[in-house]
Amino acid sequence: MSASQTLELRPARAALTPVLIALLAALSAFAPLSIDMYLPALPALSADFRASHADTQLTLTAFIIAFGAGQIFYGPMGDRFGRRPVMLAGIAVYLLASIACAFASSIEQLVALRLVQGLSACGSMVMARAMVRDLAERDRAAQVMSVMMACVSIAPMVAPLIGALVFELAGWRAIFWTLAACGLAALLAGLAGTRETLQPELRAPLALSAVLSRFGTLLRSRTFIGYALVPASLFGTMMAFVSGSPFVYIDHYGLTPSQYAWLFAANVVAMTLGSTVNSRLVPRFGADAMLRRAVIAPALLGVALIAAGLVEARTEALGLWPFVPLTVLMVGSLSVVLPNANACALQRYPHMAGTASSLLGVLQFGTGAVFGTLVGHLLDGTILPMAALMGLGGILCLLSHRVLAPR
Repeated sequence: MSASQTLELRPARAALTPVLIALLAALSAFAPLSIDMYLPALPALSADFRASHADTQLTLTAFIIAFGAGQIFYGPMGDRFGRRPVMLAGIAVYLLASIACAFASSIEQLVALRLVQGLSACGSMVMARAMVRDLAERDRAAQVMSVMMACVSIAPMVAPLIGALVFELAGWRAIFWTLAACGLAALLAGLAGTRETLQPELRAPLALSAVLSRFGTLLRSRTFIGYALVPASLFGTMMAFVSGSPFVYIDHYGLTPSQYAWLFAANVVAMTLGSTVNSRLVPRFGADAMLRRAVIAPALLGVALIAAGLVEARTEALGLWPFVPLTVLMVGSLSVVLPNANACALQRYPHMAGTASSLLGVLQFGTGAVFGTLVGHLLDGTILPMAALMGLGGILCLLSHRVLAPR
């Protein structure tokens, strides 16, 4: 009997208690906290450093690129040294990087420090996914990931509101002190509340040849790539919204930072509801069946966003409000697509769950970085660039599943 078969026969699922799930969700929240908390301050930060919109968005893009690329290192390290020590080391560096961001004296310094912040923040998300795979099979893992996503959704819902309040009271630098406090709390919680989940017999060597071999196995698997590109495409739509909406909503349509924060929160409410519904339905229908139906909605919404964006750019007859429900539903659909696709992608690889989790994250955040960068460079004073890229991601989500994922 193989090591993976032996692991599957063990009654390890009982270790996924509600307390552990909630803790893993909290430890996975660095990305939405680090991205969304300072969104209301982006225009003011641009003015403070006398930087262009494109240069200011590099502080966002640098974090996303680093968060995505850094995951390629954490997975193999987690497969070798275990999930817990790798996760805690990343959180400690994140805490120090957040403090350094508060002292940045130029836009170039802030971009560099956000790069370090992103590299350190991604470890907890990679290890949390791997820990779930260590303890659960596909449908149960999809259910747990949905519950985690519902919990994580609280972070982007409250982060812009907290960021707007902190910014109005103490300026944008105080936002990074707040992130440092979150890092300290996460470090203490991780030290007190987590234990190692990787079975000793499944530890993998860290030799470069072995790591490259594991990545090669995943990249040659049409099944893995098919499942991985589905949430990656949809993640691009979310990052197009995150990157473009502060300038479109605040600068173009004249909303205040607080109004923007409330509209942003509506997207996260949709994600929370979607995650909750998915966690209830996955045990009944299965992750594959849920995913096959869920990818249809982003494609339809994508076509609607592109059409509406073209009309608004040419006529300015629609205004902002028709786009609000379209973006809310598009971003909300990620909460159903992502946990099911990730669980299906990880199912076949219990012996290298960390490496597989890394590659999932690299593809998702790499796609997000591309979409976010394109929005920053294509912004033209209208909503069209953001709407068009969100629409493109939704269409690619459906195509990736239908063309590559197994039937």
